[in-house]
Amino acid sequence: MIHYKGIGKTGLALAVVAMLAMTAVSFVCRPAIRISGELGICLPSPNLWDINPVSSWIMNTVLLGAVAAGGFFLNRTHNFIRSTQPVLPAMFLLLAGSNPWLNYYLSSSTLICVVNLMALSVLFGEYGSRNATQTMFAIGTFISIGSMFQYAMLPMTVAYILGAIIMKAFRFKEFLALGMGLVSPYWVGVGLGLISPDAFEVPDITNLFSDFAKASETFVMVVSVGIAIVFGGLLALNNSIKLYAGNSRVNALNMTVTLLGFVSSVCIIVDFSNMLAYLGTLYFYVAVQVSNLCALWKMKREWLAVLIPGVIYIGFFLGMILGG
Repeated sequence: MIHYKGIGKTGLALAVVAMLAMTAVSFVCRPAIRISGELGICLPSPNLWDINPVSSWIMNTVLLGAVAAGGFFLNRTHNFIRSTQPVLPAMFLLLAGSNPWLNYYLSSSTLICVVNLMALSVLFGEYGSRNATQTMFAIGTFISIGSMFQYAMLPMTVAYILGAIIMKAFRFKEFLALGMGLVSPYWVGVGLGLISPDAFEVPDITNLFSDFAKASETFVMVVSVGIAIVFGGLLALNNSIKLYAGNSRVNALNMTVTLLGFVSSVCIIVDFSNMLAYLGTLYFYVAVQVSNLCALWKMKREWLAVLIPGVIYIGFFLGMILGG
């Protein structure tokens, strides 16, 4: 593993403080509107849960922190970013904290990011596995249960299938296991009468060019998300040069994360009114790319790679708060 002087604990601590400050401001100065979408296939989505606002904010903040910590320890376990520096959690916290719609109440975005982190944790251990049926069944189950509350979980299936193929852990039996995992929760729920057939709804897909995109309250957010998509894509292409020439396992693990980011980016454009659901995963993917940039290219001033986008997104945050 490559060791170099990075942002260290001080940089991470500053990112945590900035994130907590932004979440506190978001809670006090809440955006004037809530982003629409948030449709569960057969169960109410998180924005409809009857949770005390303070409790919702606390739970969301804790879960965002858990994702940041989980990403750090995921790397310590599987070493897909060749560095022990906490760039990933620091960058994720800054990006997630910069979006008032993401950080002031418990939303699908945070929960989907948690589910994706869980799925990555089990999938990363299956590189080159001759039998990954239990893992693919578990991933299918995660996605299926999540889709009951938010249909945005379903497109993630594509990323995990392609990721498992790249990781040489996907054959016909894994395909069957994934399918069983996707079907089983619905089968059990309807069969036991826990879910009524009348509860199923078809999502209303709204693209980027709809009237929703013209809402002045969300203009700054749209710009910030667009930059994150472009920035993440450019970094992924840049990092792939080094990753492709390196360890095949590390390359496969990073490709899986990149696929998740690509699926999230496409879904934001295709399903724009429900864009919030994909943002947490998008920010996690961008944080991984920034971490790889620092590690793969041996940046001597790593703190700049976190500070510059951090300052920009804090600026976006202020624009969204003041604009609302």
